[in-house]
Amino acid sequence: MAVAVFAATQAGMYLANPGWSINRFRAFFEHDQLGYLAIVTNFSEGQFQDVEPDTETGSNTYPRAYYEFAGLVARAFGLTPITAWNVTGLVAQLVLVAVLATVLITAGNRWWMGLLAPIPFLLGTFAVFQGDGWYTELASHAVLWGPFAVLHPLNGEAVSLSIAGMVLLSLGWLWWWPHGKRVRLFGTIGLSLVIGLLANVQTYSFIAAVYFLAGVLAVLTIVSGRWLILAVVSIGLIPVLFVWGPRVAAEFGQLPALVFGLLPMAPGLGVLIVRTRGVVVLFFGAAALGASPQIAATVGGLAAGDPFLLYRVASNSQLGVPAAAGLLGGTVLIVPLVGIAIAGLIRRRPEWAAYALGGATAWLLLASNDLWGANAEPYRLWIDMFFLIAATILPVLVLVARDLRALSAGRWVGLAGFAVVAVLAFLSMGDFVRFAGSFQARALMDTDSDRYRVAAGLARESASESPGTLLIVGPCLDPRVVKVTAGVPIAYFHYGMAWPEDFGAVNAIVAAGGALDPVAARQASATLVLTDGRCSNDWAARYADILVPQSSGSYVASDGTTATLTISTIR
Repeated sequence: MAVAVFAATQAGMYLANPGWSINRFRAFFEHDQLGYLAIVTNFSEGQFQDVEPDTETGSNTYPRAYYEFAGLVARAFGLTPITAWNVTGLVAQLVLVAVLATVLITAGNRWWMGLLAPIPFLLGTFAVFQGDGWYTELASHAVLWGPFAVLHPLNGEAVSLSIAGMVLLSLGWLWWWPHGKRVRLFGTIGLSLVIGLLANVQTYSFIAAVYFLAGVLAVLTIVSGRWLILAVVSIGLIPVLFVWGPRVAAEFGQLPALVFGLLPMAPGLGVLIVRTRGVVVLFFGAAALGASPQIAATVGGLAAGDPFLLYRVASNSQLGVPAAAGLLGGTVLIVPLVGIAIAGLIRRRPEWAAYALGGATAWLLLASNDLWGANAEPYRLWIDMFFLIAATILPVLVLVARDLRALSAGRWVGLAGFAVVAVLAFLSMGDFVRFAGSFQARALMDTDSDRYRVAAGLARESASESPGTLLIVGPCLDPRVVKVTAGVPIAYFHYGMAWPEDFGAVNAIVAAGGALDPVAARQASATLVLTDGRCSNDWAARYADILVPQSSGSYVASDGTTATLTISTIR
């Protein structure tokens, strides 16, 4: 029932669209998504090289394990890349809801508790009270929005966060309920490995999960052992991080700075290693092992001076989260976190206090990482931490509520607290209501029209006849759509994902916009050109002196008229 409710809320606006199809792509900030989909397309076509996905040249260090998996699913089952994207992405979310519902039923010992599982994914940032939109706008392109927007595009971030939520919930179930030592040991090792593997899927969700767990474990050690001195030292290391973090980043780079950001957790984690006689090191090692492929590729690329990676690090600017916006946007979770922390300290339940204080600390540090040197898109990490806390907080609240019921005055305290939380949750859901009715939530891309079907056929035919030649897509056609439907190398690339081998020439082609740059085209081996005769800026006529038609095909436009697509070569 919980899964059905979740599907109705998260996919309802999409399924209700008159043009809905399992093979239609969601037009939700689609530029980046189409770049990821190009990786899925390449793998579905048998292109397994680590290359820039559009031109299929150069190299690619972007975390892409999920997109490769979706491509293999498409290849194995004969699905289109878009269908595989939609199916695999939605399945991951449904499994997360099923896991959360199961843990809620276990925590509350009531079957109906599982029906609460869809609620966390409807929470918002109170943007509805600050303007006409469903998200909070910050500087540059930074925004704050709720889990529903994170899940909507069905991309690697949505899948990675869904898996991270499953792992965190499973760890809570494994350690907060009776289990054998071997089950806990090997189960935790396996789950730690999965956390590490997330580094190969999506960087920020992996970082958020690591900080979350590090914060919880560090605080758990301090609270359970009543280490007042350790608490003072840990708190004292926070200003040290803000002072020395920028120097670490300037001297060693972004990745070491992110590791240095764990400094306030180090005392608690160090004592935990000693108290467990090193057993916890097995968990850290499993996570490191899972993350090692992506870390090695990134470190190797930076060491080799990969121009894209250097650009990527330097491009993060003005993406911080102002304190007022961060606090207001997170109020729906901050209030219950405070309540859980107080209940944990008063009732001497260190695991509750550790969850609340450790999670809040990780959230604060990651959301302010631009101030202590890492400068790794703080707003994205704020969103990811919001998601992970939202996905895991309900079972803890249920446990707190059950405990308070046993106290004489606890019932009324609990009811008052839950009333406040319920009101905040209800108000924050105004963002979701506005989102569900928005154009962004309902829009579908025109990827399966007759025009793009004919374009894909012509592109594949020309690619087979001229291997190694890039295709330039003319005006009135979207090169990104041609790529994901035809699966051939095109003269295009996504600036923030990976760069082609001949960056300068391909960049000149893309930057030319509505014009054709024959010099750059020849330099990039992009001498195939796809044009639409219906287009007002018809390159076939404009550049007739240098374009030689090779093949053509007719398509039926949406208004019923017929037009022609042409593949030409540059003289």
